[in-house]
Amino acid sequence: MRHFQTIHTADGSSVTITRRGIEFDLETRNARGETISTVVMDEADVKALLTSAGVHIRAFDDAYDRGYRAGWRDGEAA
Repeated sequence: MRHFQTIHTADGSSVTITRRGIEFDLETRNARGETISTVVMDEADVKALLTSAGVHIRAFDDAYDRGYRAGWRDGEAA
């Protein structure tokens, strides 16, 4: 299971943040669903970005971090 959050804009575009292990992919799509850009960021950079925007997402939930450290990957035991 991947943890992600999608924000839809008024013009039909979207930004999706997906956690992939210790990194995050930020993908922007236009209203036609075409990928415009993908940026890979580490957790500290994503936290700084979201904090500056006043946003909180569940990907930073401590339960997920504890499970990841315990060896779980994408909802499966490693």
